[in-house]
Amino acid sequence: MKRKLVYLALLVAGFGPILSSAQAVPSPLRPNFSGRWRMVKDKSNFATFHMPDMIIQQIDHHDPTLNIHTVETVANKTNSNDVSYFTDGKESENVISGRDASSKAFWDGPALMIRTETKDSRGENITMEDRYELSADKKMLTETSHITTALGGDLTMKLVCQRER
Repeated sequence: MKRKLVYLALLVAGFGPILSSAQAVPSPLRPNFSGRWRMVKDKSNFATFHMPDMIIQQIDHHDPTLNIHTVETVANKTNSNDVSYFTDGKESENVISGRDASSKAFWDGPALMIRTETKDSRGENITMEDRYELSADKKMLTETSHITTALGGDLTMKLVCQRER
């Protein structure tokens, strides 16, 4: 019996630091996207869509809530849009371009993924998968959007924004 206790003590002493260090390893850091962001045109790519003259996003991020106010100007016409998401995977409902949209946001390491289901003007299904990534110096925000439509196939766009002071 004494031998079993010594063996158990050695086992716990030997593996204790390993187990506690494995538990102490932090999960990938989740960035805070809060700030005012302005599009960098020469680094952005809108695929088959017309490149906007200007995009400014004001992001307010307090996990698990993410609010995005976007102002976009194309050919002297300005539009704005407000959306809210939950980064913990809870479904959110928004209106995007005048159409109802249902989204789920979740973390993929330090990147935030937002999957949105909506319809186009003809009532056809659209799926958008947006990936938000912050540069190491926290000065650049890259949003990569993969859009899938029932009739038009797939396309990928990239919006690169610089943090404004």
